[in-house]
Amino acid sequence: MVLGNGKPPAGKTAPAGPGATAPAGKKNVAAALARKPSRKAAKDILVLELRRLRAMFTEIAERYVANTEGEIAAVIEAVEGKSPPAARVERMLKILHDLPVKPRKGRRKDLARIGKAAASLRKETGR
Repeated sequence: MVLGNGKPPAGKTAPAGPGATAPAGKKNVAAALARKPSRKAAKDILVLELRRLRAMFTEIAERYVANTEGEIAAVIEAVEGKSPPAARVERMLKILHDLPVKPRKGRRKDLARIGKAAASLRKETGR
């Protein structure tokens, strides 16, 4: 609603049209975000992102470990539940003995090898 003089009534604001700017006295958030952050602010943001990355890494590692441990536990249950044939036991032992891991080094590829071995063992049990 606009009065005869082309101005909106007191207390009401005109709808923002194309090219409208933020009212005087209020910060333009988009402009503030577009500016390059100060060195201290950038450092603080970096530290927060690194902490977030660390937490994400920990969560992923914990889930990976839980999944692999679950597979190994399922194999243990299957072997304890019913005695597999001697040939199957030999194949499973070969999988375990041929596993080339070096736990002291803490390598990602060792975790992958253990995961693959657990999957192979689970296939051998038929589960």
